[in-house]
Amino acid sequence: MTPNSFSGRAVAGYVRNTCPTAGIGPGALVRTLHGNRAIETLVPGDRILCADGTRARLASVSRHAAPARKLCRISPKALAEGRARTDPNPVVLSDQQHVMVGGWMARAMFGRDRALVPVSAIADGELIRRMDLDAKLPLFQLHFDAPQLVRVGGLNVLSTPAHQPATETSKHPAF
Repeated sequence: MTPNSFSGRAVAGYVRNTCPTAGIGPGALVRTLHGNRAIETLVPGDRILCADGTRARLASVSRHAAPARKLCRISPKALAEGRARTDPNPVVLSDQQHVMVGGWMARAMFGRDRALVPVSAIADGELIRRMDLDAKLPLFQLHFDAPQLVRVGGLNVLSTPAHQPATETSKHPAF
């Protein structure tokens, strides 16, 4: 994959300048070797199933608080074919979290069959909308030895590289 034309921030197998405010909200279901688990229950060493069908060992999980106005709520009807049937709950992601989009949306918006883009690039105010709260909410980041696309709530979400400094790393996030 070539860099996305609007930002140039992501290419296949390597992510430059991954935003430290990227992250996934509590309650999001992550596909693991032992079924779907809430992101806040994951610990280092868990085996995560990647979007391409491979497995990756989770190196660490970090947690930080983010202003709710920087988060987006993604409807179960958005982005993934059949997602509403597999995960009926909305997913909360940072507006800087990178997700893989495909099909007609990627062709219409980015001129390619698939594109790795921050959620802010696809927020439409309806199916993908910013949260309107004056609060801070927890965000979790999954860290692997190399960038991975993981299934979170039916979406393909880019992990954060293990070498990126984290605000707080925990074996058992307290949420």
